Amino acid sequence: MYWTVGLLYLFVDMTGRPGFLLKFKIQEPYTRISKSECLDLIGQVLFNQTVVMMPLFYLIARAFEWRQFPTGQLPSLARIVADYIVFLIVDEIVFYYTHRLLHYGPLYRLIHKRHHRWQAPVAMSSFYCHPIEHIFVNIMPVVMGPFLMNSHILTQWIWFGAVIFVTLGDHSGYHFPCMISTEYHDYHHLKFNQNFGSIGLLDWIHGTNNEFYKSIAYKRDRVFMSCQPIKQLYPDESQTNNNNNTKNFKNH
Repeated sequence: MYWTVGLLYLFVDMTGRPGFLLKFKIQEPYTRISKSECLDLIGQVLFNQTVVMMPLFYLIARAFEWRQFPTGQLPSLARIVADYIVFLIVDEIVFYYTHRLLHYGPLYRLIHKRHHRWQAPVAMSSFYCHPIEHIFVNIMPVVMGPFLMNSHILTQWIWFGAVIFVTLGDHSGYHFPCMISTEYHDYHHLKFNQNFGSIGLLDWIHGTNNEFYKSIAYKRDRVFMSCQPIKQLYPDESQTNNNNNTKNFKNH
């Protein structure tokens, strides 16, 4: 999931093709990823997925075996839904507080700053981070829910695949029609001190998305069905004022 979807996004960001997709880019102006940036990105990701994740996943697998998670009869739809509700809550709690902790001065400089090198993120930069961050912010929030619920392996597979797909989208820098909005996390990369959570619950409780609520990005944070970019459906105030001034000038 990560490499298939991630490389498709990377192709667009490196080549600018197909060009019609670029109008759905959130942050402007669009700039292509250079070869050196690409090599640096892929190198860090490969390190995290091999040196960091393989030993970690071995330990996680042993922990799940100790829990004796079910692999036989498929779970009921009600059980899957209940599990996913818990997954979302656990992920929100663990991700929010570990992520926000890494924005604390020394921890940010030593660890999290590497991930925020991409102020205008690209899909594969979701795994571009310090190994410590990858363990405690990327992996643990996603794994803890299934472990606590002792979920069926099918439930886990669907959950992990969905999380990777959504995370790639959140970091892609694109907001496509008919797809889940990616404005929320993109705004975090733009402003740094807003939108620390994954679903926004704890941001709302702690008031760490107040600026986001006042921004044009909040109006764009929705699923839209038009082939017209959402930036045109909800234009910047400065653009709207310029258009109004142009109309008034022509009328006079």
